[in-house]
Amino acid sequence: MAAARSHASSKIRGMGCHEAYQLAMHTLDMYRGTIVTCRYSLPAALSRPEALATLKAKFCDALVRIVLDQPHLQVGIIGEKTKNPAFVSLDRLDLQNHVQWITLDDASHFRQRYFETIHTELDAKYTNISTQPGWRVVVLHKFGAELEVLYVWNHTHHDGSSGRLFHVHLLRYLNEMARQDKEPIVDVQDDSSPWILDLPAMTANKLPPNPEILTSWPMSPGFAFRELWNEFKPAFLPRDTHAHWAPIRATPYKTRFLNFTLDTQLVSKVVAACRLHNTTLTGLLQSLVLISLSSALPSARGFASRTPYDLRHILPSHTKKYPHLDPKSSMCNYVSVVDSVFPPALVTAIRSHMPPSTTPQHLPAQLMDTVWSTAAAVRNAIKTRLASGMHNDIIAIMKLCPDWNAHQRGELRRARFFSWLVTNLGVLGGEEGTEEGGWGLRRAELILSAETPSAALSVSVVTVAKREMCVTCSWQEGVVEEGVGEQLMGDLERWMTDIGASMA
Repeated sequence: MAAARSHASSKIRGMGCHEAYQLAMHTLDMYRGTIVTCRYSLPAALSRPEALATLKAKFCDALVRIVLDQPHLQVGIIGEKTKNPAFVSLDRLDLQNHVQWITLDDASHFRQRYFETIHTELDAKYTNISTQPGWRVVVLHKFGAELEVLYVWNHTHHDGSSGRLFHVHLLRYLNEMARQDKEPIVDVQDDSSPWILDLPAMTANKLPPNPEILTSWPMSPGFAFRELWNEFKPAFLPRDTHAHWAPIRATPYKTRFLNFTLDTQLVSKVVAACRLHNTTLTGLLQSLVLISLSSALPSARGFASRTPYDLRHILPSHTKKYPHLDPKSSMCNYVSVVDSVFPPALVTAIRSHMPPSTTPQHLPAQLMDTVWSTAAAVRNAIKTRLASGMHNDIIAIMKLCPDWNAHQRGELRRARFFSWLVTNLGVLGGEEGTEEGGWGLRRAELILSAETPSAALSVSVVTVAKREMCVTCSWQEGVVEEGVGEQLMGDLERWMTDIGASMA
């Protein structure tokens, strides 16, 4: 097996600011992994037990084609403890280091095994990062039914939208292979043998560049002053919107999460309500989290939250230096953020309208007005940020950090700023289509491991077209009280259901 190991070769390029930030989070054990998992329906011919070997071979061949398409799945990492980490090329991969196939004979245990696997994979660290790319695929297979495919990765390699892209490409390749009889790239018939994939030569112009290389990020003096003031202002100044209720603790590191799903009819009604009030699902969720935490955390005077967004919509494609680059189909770290602050006056007003019950089924009309106005404000902030393009983006500030390991160590000594984040991967399945008798998507979920110094609660959303939407919330055990997470998820499910029902 030693002969089958991947070997680091030459340095490709140094990391960009967001890549180096994510690597520091992983190196210092502040963030471990992200998962996008999808449930696939199988063609009838591959559902029978006797077709297991063929099913595995076709799945792994589709996976290999994604790896060969996406350079960030082919590279190692060096210098993780230095100021100047970098990506390095590898000559080959043993896919047995990256793929685990679990066949469940008893489908009644599937749900339990699913949650156990999520917990295990979400908090697993990545080792041998110089010789093994930081990603894994775990397949839970129910005979005669479906596959649950967990795609797990180290955020240093790429962002959450890339996890969505992984499944978009996987579904496309699986359906292509169902129509065509292609020669497999890797032989996976023998479970005891290494599954060696020889990698093409990697050069700097083949690896998708970090955003700072791809384009410029100008900023105004006012923007620079505000961001640097927020970063370095003295600790004795009032910090009414900081998350003092969730102090930063490095240990113990363990992620907890809860989820719920809404069916496609209800989701359509909630989306219609959002459009009626000039907002989006992301804006609505930000607002509902604010309402819930204002009730659950009476000691908190104000709040701050974060919304990641995809830069692929504004980045240039097919540039002179990178003629083959299409950001919208590339798995890499093309993400930025919009931050929201909810001041004490707003939180006080919310509490004044809350009914006596801590978990009301229906929010009163005055509070719903606040829900929609806040949701619209969040949506407008995101819209304004996107309209600004590269101007006054946080990346311009992140570029100034000389040492992300030192910066993140310093974060452990500060008060937490963000109480929550909301990340929405959008809709899966609509643009790929599902052919008659082919592969299809039934369900999807996005789960984030705990972020020690960042948002205390991570709310993530992903929808499968014509199926359902899954909402997940994760947090660090021992930092966020279990009851807070449970109340938040209960509130979100009740209130979104109530909003959908109001559109009947």
